[in-house]
Amino acid sequence: MSLESNPNPPFSIRRASHVMLSVGDLDQSLRFYTEVIGLLVTGQENGIAYLRGVEESAHHSLTLRQSSDEPVCERLGFRVDAERDLDAAYDYFDKKGGKPRFVELPHQGRTLHVVDTIGVPLEFCATMPAQRRLHDQYQIQKGGAGLRFDHVQVLAPNVSEASRFYLDLGFRISDYFVDQEQDTDPLGIFMYRKNNPHDIVFLTRPGPVFHHFAYIVADSTFLFRALDTAGNIGFASSLERGPARHGEGHALYVYFRDPDGHRVEIMSPPIQMGDAEDVPMRWHRGNRHSWEFPAPKSWLYEATKFQDVPVQGHGVGHGLRNLEDFLASKPLRKPE
Repeated sequence: MSLESNPNPPFSIRRASHVMLSVGDLDQSLRFYTEVIGLLVTGQENGIAYLRGVEESAHHSLTLRQSSDEPVCERLGFRVDAERDLDAAYDYFDKKGGKPRFVELPHQGRTLHVVDTIGVPLEFCATMPAQRRLHDQYQIQKGGAGLRFDHVQVLAPNVSEASRFYLDLGFRISDYFVDQEQDTDPLGIFMYRKNNPHDIVFLTRPGPVFHHFAYIVADSTFLFRALDTAGNIGFASSLERGPARHGEGHALYVYFRDPDGHRVEIMSPPIQMGDAEDVPMRWHRGNRHSWEFPAPKSWLYEATKFQDVPVQGHGVGHGLRNLEDFLASKPLRKPE
């Protein structure tokens, strides 16, 4: 596959910025996200709650909607630089037959809804009502005290096809991994717009389905604060994976499952990216490094469905077993 990013994208995307989930018990979900992850509730109305990290000035980075239906991911949100980018985005997707539409949503500026080439529902907005940053108000911070929204991860049968849509929009690839050194087909692709390795990540699996979203915490002590809090208030079983260290971006991490099974990661700050010399790094069995127990099968195979989006692909074949073996391997990294 080509790893080349479009140097002149049709509009400017700033970063992954928010996600919308449906939940069965809003009060229980709020307890988990505020007490364990440490997010702040900006507002709550009509069965919908809006949350943000303690460092964020945006009105929300997580929206939770009470629903009696199966819990789903309703949309992935991205911020663009300015209002003009929304108009440029509309023209771009309209010319490609993407059926874009502008919608009015509470607590964010004009918003564009589109669907990417594999069926993932997206939205773009330029502004949200500004809030006071509360990163220096230590007396109100709880659990992991999540600072800011960082990235999303999606499972897809063909990650090369999935990533092409985002490369055309100016995303760059920080890392990708294959099974063996001689292989050419990627099993996973990490893509970014802001100055760290990931805004959206794709892993090979039946899909598209929503694997997880992530918040940055200040340092490793906040990972353990979140874990201790989870254990003390009845969410001990929410821990799914970690604490451990990501090989590709060096960040320490913990994965939780919320009361509806949605997966959320908290992680220490990753490496900085974005300079011209930051070319895609290729990983395989012989040059991965990390320390952790092998990923549990739930992490490998379970995910949240997108609303009204059919899942394609199968549980075996298409390199899926190789991906499981790859993620479970822990050899020392060797220079390329």
